[in-house]
Amino acid sequence: MRTLVALIVLSASALLAAAQGAYTDLREIPDVPGASGIMPVIEAFNSGETDRIEAVIREHFEGGFIDIPAEQHARVWGGTLAEWGPVEFEAVRRYDPPRDNLVVIVRAPEIEAWRAFVLFPGEGGRFSGMTTAPARAPSYLAPSEPLSAEDAAAELDTLIDRFAEHDRFSGTVRIERNGEVLLERAVGLASRRFDVPNTIDTKFNLGSMNKMFTAVAVARLVESGKLSFDDTVGAHLPDYPNADVRDKVRIKHLLSHTSGMGSHFTQEFIEGSKLTYRETADYLPLFQDEPLAFEPGTDWQYSNAGFYLLGLIIEAASGESYFDYIRHAVYAPASMTDTDSFDMDVPIKNLAIGYTRQTFGDVSSDDANRWNDETGGLRNNLFMHSIKGGPAGGGFSTAPDLARFAHALTEGRLVSADMVRTLTTPKPDLSSPDYGFGFGIEDHGPLGTVYGHSGGFPGINAMLDIYADQNLVVAVMSNTDNGAQLVGGRFMELLTVGK
Repeated sequence: MRTLVALIVLSASALLAAAQGAYTDLREIPDVPGASGIMPVIEAFNSGETDRIEAVIREHFEGGFIDIPAEQHARVWGGTLAEWGPVEFEAVRRYDPPRDNLVVIVRAPEIEAWRAFVLFPGEGGRFSGMTTAPARAPSYLAPSEPLSAEDAAAELDTLIDRFAEHDRFSGTVRIERNGEVLLERAVGLASRRFDVPNTIDTKFNLGSMNKMFTAVAVARLVESGKLSFDDTVGAHLPDYPNADVRDKVRIKHLLSHTSGMGSHFTQEFIEGSKLTYRETADYLPLFQDEPLAFEPGTDWQYSNAGFYLLGLIIEAASGESYFDYIRHAVYAPASMTDTDSFDMDVPIKNLAIGYTRQTFGDVSSDDANRWNDETGGLRNNLFMHSIKGGPAGGGFSTAPDLARFAHALTEGRLVSADMVRTLTTPKPDLSSPDYGFGFGIEDHGPLGTVYGHSGGFPGINAMLDIYADQNLVVAVMSNTDNGAQLVGGRFMELLTVGK
């Protein structure tokens, strides 16, 4: 529900939807309910300070929004601030016919972008919640036109320098159209301790993007007749201890996040030694006794745990370890020579360390202040994440390797064209309207269907967007918070609304 959301960043597709209908932009704050809270919200957002964010929420919001812990608000608001930089009030957008939501247009000068705070009305002049979104330029400015892919890539090339200058992006970008490279860049540092720069072949953590590879591996086993999407977990893991999961959950539920299973990011994982979790089966104690949140196929809940089960099913069906199978079934035919799930206690050449301004677990205010003073708030994420990635995420790759994966997939070198369609189309019959089997899917209007996956964690942000109707491949990898989201999102904005 909206009243329980701390802050949501909407995609560029939501930008197009939000821009429909006639509107005018008022440069002065109008006398409307809640107007007195506009500038305090912007000022608290720009501060990034937990105390100021908590104070403005208590004064200007109501309902369930207030019940969310201040640290959670600060973490989410801070992540958006890390991506956008400080913002400046520009206008209040008024729609015809009128809308209840108060849409505040702000300028984010460090990324040269327009953004919006969308404030939901509550009682007594307070707000019940808030989202953020990309925004069109104010109506009193000359409207811009969408750019071609080539022009958008050229504009993004210039913007990347600005992002790097303000420490909004550290990473690599590769954009291709019809196999031709339109943009390839590497900026920032792979190691801030030793001042090692990123290169286009630097290996970055994938976050959840490994789920695409796991899904393709399952699909290959389906096409070879070794399993079926309709198989239950118990058909391949007969000794799995949770009877409901074993008997009710099918492979198609695991692939589409409709199993009702949860995640491995439990308190036990957060507080325990990451050395404990190296092989796929090592993660089972974190979730195997958890009850299903709903009957499989009746609802949607993102599930890392489900993909660990898929890894075990791959092992059972193939007779190999997950890691061996994925190497020869996915990475090798796609010529992904720089992609693997590396052991983080082994020295791997040309591998980026992740840096974050987020905290993970209990952190004293004294420690947080010291990090802010000494490092600008940045810490590496080595003790937050897994020691080795796996079926649900945490492996490493490069932007060129991700582009090679996209080409191998669309050219039929991994699975058949029919299977690609199965993987990359929504599954509304399974209560999954925006996710296929291991791939997220969005309809971007004139741009057509875009599918792929993203990955995120403190100090990790990566994405692969395959514009199916435009023959475009966009791969972005970052070793800081929200970097890939910023770069990939700005490219889509340039394609949809222009500068």
